[in-house]
Amino acid sequence: MNRKLNIDCLDAQSFLNGLVFFAPVALLVRTAAGVSLAQFFRLEALLSLVVLLSEVPAGKLTDRIGLRNTLVLYQVALCLARVLLLLAYVRRSYPLFLAEAVVEGVAGSFHSGTQSAYLYRMFPGPAYLTKSARTANWGTVGFLLSTAAYAGLYRLAGLTGLLAATVLTSGCGIAASLGIRREPPQGLAEADGKPARRALGAALRRREALLVMVLLAALGVGRILINFFYADKLMACGVDETWLSPIILGYSVLELLAEGLLGRLNPARYRSALTAFLALGGGVMVAFALVNRVAPVVLLMLALPLVLDVPSYLLGEVQNRLVDDLGQTERRAELLSLWNMGVNVAEVAFLFGASLLSGAGAARCFCGLGIVLAVLGGCAHGMLKETIA
Repeated sequence: MNRKLNIDCLDAQSFLNGLVFFAPVALLVRTAAGVSLAQFFRLEALLSLVVLLSEVPAGKLTDRIGLRNTLVLYQVALCLARVLLLLAYVRRSYPLFLAEAVVEGVAGSFHSGTQSAYLYRMFPGPAYLTKSARTANWGTVGFLLSTAAYAGLYRLAGLTGLLAATVLTSGCGIAASLGIRREPPQGLAEADGKPARRALGAALRRREALLVMVLLAALGVGRILINFFYADKLMACGVDETWLSPIILGYSVLELLAEGLLGRLNPARYRSALTAFLALGGGVMVAFALVNRVAPVVLLMLALPLVLDVPSYLLGEVQNRLVDDLGQTERRAELLSLWNMGVNVAEVAFLFGASLLSGAGAARCFCGLGIVLAVLGGCAHGMLKETIA
């Protein structure tokens, strides 16, 4: 199997997983089956808790069985979760919804950091960034197609049809994952002389790693604000919230430009690009908070997700380079999982801060986070000079 076919298989997996036909009515799938809003939030909390608790065990398993095998395992678990979701809806069974949340959480922990580590191993140098964006773009294409097909399929087969179609595409994703080529054996890294647990603890406390975790958490909270408060901003501007659907499709299409942008970056300028995009993202968020005219608000809505995507990809490069610098390549997946746990903890702290600001309105949250991103961008320029050029 040549590398081109391998790329196609990984992209195919991403595309098929992007075909989530029930995504526009994910909450309705639960409430229509008798799940209350309180129970829905408990399901989401359970999912997050399972991901958090299984991050490190999944990372350890990945380092034992290999990155490609874990990507297959992730796909099998994801398909099983979607089968359970279909059964839970059909049978109106809350215990099955609980089981689905647990299995989906385990699937998420298998995927967390694994794809990044796999791409870093298979596509060294500048190819890592462009390949990461390309794979994500195939998922976006799947999302766009499933969103476009949602209304017709819903009228034809209802919620059951949407769920069954998603199960089918997830099953096809298993076949695609089996075509992903195995990564080459990892060469032995230069040992640092520390016991494994102490070395990983030192990696977590390294200031560059702490900064990256905080940055990824801030970018994640930015995504949460987009998902929850775009509709509120439209209504504050006197625009009907039905505009949100075409805006979501619009910014999803623009996100496809990330691969081209990353491909044009000079590797010697990655640190400057990271700083620039973090500052730009902060500026866009502040402008979004302050502007109330419809046309500029819509333009900012369309631009912001792409502006947040680019530094996220660059930070993936930074994380993998830190693993190399620490001489922990044999435990790459476990270390990335530990850092992802740190990101989750930092994200909780950001969300708590946002909850304190939310009483004064969502605009304060966007403005505050924008300022934080810009400041952190300046810190990154100085603190990451030994990691990226």
